Amino acid sequence: MIHPAPFTRAGSGLSRDELEALRPHVVNLRDGRLATSADGEGEFYTTAEDIAKIFDKHLPAFVEKNGGRPVPIVLYAHGGLTPETNGLRTAHRQVQWWLDNGAYPVHFVWETGLHDALADALAGWLAPTTRGWLSDARDEILETVARIGQGKRLWDAMKDDAKAACADGGGGIVFADALGSYITDHPDTVTVHAVGHSAGSIFHAHLLPTLLDAGVERVETVSLLAPAMHTDLFTQALLPALENQRIGDLAMFTMTREAELDDTCGGIYGKSLLYLVSASFEPETDAPILGLEASVRGDPTLSHLFFDDGRSATAVWSPVSAGPRDSSTARSHGAFDDDAPTMDSVARRILDSDDIRSFPAPRGVEHPAERTSRTAPVAVQTWSAGSTRKALCIGIDRYPRPTDQLAGCVADAREWAAAFRDVGFDVAELHDGQADREGILRALIELVSGGTAGDLLVVQYAGHGSNVDDLDDDESAGVDPDDDRDEALCPVDFRDGELLIDDDLGRVWDLLPSGVDLTLFFDSCHSGSANRGLAEADVSAAHRNTPPDTRPRYVVLDDATQAKYRKLRGAASEALERPDRELLFSACRAAEFAYETAGHGDFTVKAAPLVAAAVGSVTNREYLDRILDGFGARQSPEIHGAQELYDKTFLRSAGSNGRVIAPPIVATNGHNQVQAVAAFLRATADLLDPR
Repeated sequence: MIHPAPFTRAGSGLSRDELEALRPHVVNLRDGRLATSADGEGEFYTTAEDIAKIFDKHLPAFVEKNGGRPVPIVLYAHGGLTPETNGLRTAHRQVQWWLDNGAYPVHFVWETGLHDALADALAGWLAPTTRGWLSDARDEILETVARIGQGKRLWDAMKDDAKAACADGGGGIVFADALGSYITDHPDTVTVHAVGHSAGSIFHAHLLPTLLDAGVERVETVSLLAPAMHTDLFTQALLPALENQRIGDLAMFTMTREAELDDTCGGIYGKSLLYLVSASFEPETDAPILGLEASVRGDPTLSHLFFDDGRSATAVWSPVSAGPRDSSTARSHGAFDDDAPTMDSVARRILDSDDIRSFPAPRGVEHPAERTSRTAPVAVQTWSAGSTRKALCIGIDRYPRPTDQLAGCVADAREWAAAFRDVGFDVAELHDGQADREGILRALIELVSGGTAGDLLVVQYAGHGSNVDDLDDDESAGVDPDDDRDEALCPVDFRDGELLIDDDLGRVWDLLPSGVDLTLFFDSCHSGSANRGLAEADVSAAHRNTPPDTRPRYVVLDDATQAKYRKLRGAASEALERPDRELLFSACRAAEFAYETAGHGDFTVKAAPLVAAAVGSVTNREYLDRILDGFGARQSPEIHGAQELYDKTFLRSAGSNGRVIAPPIVATNGHNQVQAVAAFLRATADLLDPR
């Protein structure tokens, strides 16, 4: 087969000849399957015939050249969410060194195709806030962004790709069968060893059991470099093979707790990326990650395994010089596979010899990792620096599907915006196409995380609402056993599964700094407690029983939309247990519809004009009473939140004494914050593998 491998400096930077030289040493996977030329993507391809040639031609020739002595086969897996180009460069940098040391390397380039998506997502999300980005809360802000934005869903997809490689049709299965057959036909000619960097440990957690089932009797050594795998995956997938001596020796090279905390991501996230994985990418927050010292010490089984002498597992806590096979000077998460003491220690363990050719010092990045032209620009500040009263007003009429479209939500957002400006708020607005899920959450996070004590924040939303299956069981765990669905706001892209559920909003509200007040005004269905019983028949009846210019702001999610939602959400997150810090004025009760009539929401028509007279003069409960006075019977606005908030003065912060405070007009540059966020993006775009 002819393999298209054009000379290019825009991709890996490797020439055609350099790429062809890698063919006996690279298995390229895409979505877990062999990345064949039929895929039409990338610059390097692997077919089943290529894998057959490794064992029919290339490996036998190397064994013969080695004088008949058993040849170590080194199976290397790079970090996850890294593009094909970076995986190829890693292989190019290492292959000849392994060969010079008498080992035969096979690099699994298992890019998920998500590198650009991650960079795009983070670039779109991480906007500088008016205040607070460089404060003590910055790590919490970034962890929330990563969890409710694209970060967790991309991490879930990466883990799915690792699993798919060793499922039916996966490229890992093809390789394992070929290796198992070779070992059966050529006993005592090779030994098998595995090296996994960062999320490469997750890949090996699936590959190594597959190898052992395919005729590989034993994996002699396993070397995990800063492993990003959940400890549960390690104990389920690899520990049994270690205890049964089907894995001969396991070594983990990772940083001490102090070094992990001293590591940074672009100078913005104040810890190593393993902490971001722990906080944001696994189903539970503060998930135990194998490469974190605190996780190992906190697990009796792992602590016994890695800290007791005489065991078959070793932990090398970098930076440390502890002999030729137990040294590492890596001081950042991505440094291990470029760190000579680390790689030399790994090689000595694999070769069972201290007499090796040392790993070459890195020569710098000859061809920087390609950057997608699609990466979204870093956003500028939405509210003026120094604003103490800020509002975000959202209205969506022009949903892509004609049957979903509304007629009064943008008008509502503009009416609320005018009412808030009249009482001194600095207002930002999102209308229609601006109000996709990422756009809304980006603005919410900027609003909330930028507050300081004494600030007063407002969020208004007019658009469709709905509800969706609860994936993490936090609804049924509440006080109402029948409350088993998540409430959802419907951004303009909700038909793509991009729903904004109550759990998402709760994580944003949890970013509220102490002393900051947040009040919400939602003119949509399902803006209160969870709904039960509304279905398509209810919506149809609501349309039939109202005038032609009246319609409910509710959609029943069809199966396709719900399937997209479940796919995007990935593994369910842990249930939230959080106090209410925000006060919500909702347009209707849970089992009611919020209506719009003649180009405005019924709730907005009554509530927005009452703002000016109510600010600083009545309580929140009294403001609701004014809305309810003469409102009508078909929907009943409510307030939700902690009881003590009901009797607080309406739209008055704790430090304002009832005065209406106009926001100061302050010219802003934001350059330094934009530069800082850009640095974070550069460091995080190659998530868990900078090359």
